[in-house]
Amino acid sequence: MTPRTVTVALSLVTALLFAALAPRPAQAHPHVWVTMKSELVYDASGRLTGVKQIWTFDDAFSAFALQGMEKQKDGSYGDDVLKPLAEVNVTSLKEYNYFVVGKTATTKLAFKDPVDYFLTYENELLTLHFTLPLEKPVAAKGTTSLEIYDPTAFVSFSFNEKDPVKLISAPGGCTQEVISPEPPASGTLNEAFFSNLTSASTYGAQFADKITVKCP
Repeated sequence: MTPRTVTVALSLVTALLFAALAPRPAQAHPHVWVTMKSELVYDASGRLTGVKQIWTFDDAFSAFALQGMEKQKDGSYGDDVLKPLAEVNVTSLKEYNYFVVGKTATTKLAFKDPVDYFLTYENELLTLHFTLPLEKPVAAKGTTSLEIYDPTAFVSFSFNEKDPVKLISAPGGCTQEVISPEPPASGTLNEAFFSNLTSASTYGAQFADKITVKCP
């Protein structure tokens, strides 16, 4: 197992081991699939203060992440299971800036470490919730964009079909748009190529899902 594989496996609870066993189509990457929603949060002054991320992992990864964990009588998982798992997820993703890149027309957004993070389990799927507060709130006026992607394409993101983006307490007149690029062609690159990618790689950026918000 390569250093890169070890890092990501720890980040996403040894997903690679499971991916190797899961009945997925034969292709090098991705190994984990995430359906996401984003919420951009504004304050009373109309400034963007942070971004909430809601990531639902695919059924295969959810099953592996919870393998061996004890369920409660009602079939759910208790806080003793989900809280430590959420802690591992968000802590380990710091190296990858939580897969979120934001910018305005003039500056790149700087995020603090995530807060209010937790996992939920519903319909046999794990969903990770966390908020990335901005180090310094930015004025809503103009264009703000977010890109969500894994630079190594180990994790594949896609927007939820219903309400993929919400603007919370945004000033009147703001509009939003989501753009999902075509996924990379499978089978054209081998595992060795992906094993050499790091958190600083730019490969995954070309397949980033994008949110653009424009405010008057």
